[in-house]
Amino acid sequence: MKSSIVIIFTLIGAQPILAAGPCVLAGRGHFQIHTGTAGLFGTFAHDHLIEGQKIEGCASIDANDVLRSSIKLTFTTANIRVIDPKESASDRDKIQKTMETDVLRISEYPQVIFESTGIDRGDAADALRIRGNLTIRGHTQPITIPIKWSRLADGTYRATGEYTFKQTTFGIKPVQLAGGTVKVKDEVKTEFELFLK
Repeated sequence: MKSSIVIIFTLIGAQPILAAGPCVLAGRGHFQIHTGTAGLFGTFAHDHLIEGQKIEGCASIDANDVLRSSIKLTFTTANIRVIDPKESASDRDKIQKTMETDVLRISEYPQVIFESTGIDRGDAADALRIRGNLTIRGHTQPITIPIKWSRLADGTYRATGEYTFKQTTFGIKPVQLAGGTVKVKDEVKTEFELFLK
């Protein structure tokens, strides 16, 4: 799945001390979605791997307190790609078309957007919990994404995390094949690694 991601950190309080706009580094990191199969013959079908092959974005960070920041992510749905390694090229093309027309409906909903409403400390020194609103296909739901956040020796910022959600929460009916004997599971998992400098 190929996606454009815009990441913006802004101060929520007064008198900010901001880092000078680190931006996502092209060619590093990844953003992937993993889907499973279910149904009577689900064990004979392949899980699907979808990837954001291009990630863009910049940040403004409060140097004194990262909790006094916000984040916004924007995914371009037309750039989301199916990369299933176990499928033939023709099958990947069919899955891609189904994802674009039936699942994401990219002509109607060109973006997936996450916008934070708050940031909390996690259970480790490098852990944060990003609270915010996720909008997919015009449906907005509050979510919380746990991430690991660090700054590398060369000044690059690194963010990693995982998040699981149900498609039906956003008005998406999971795909069914062969009369419903093979289904894509409602729950999907995202996992990501982003570098900013």
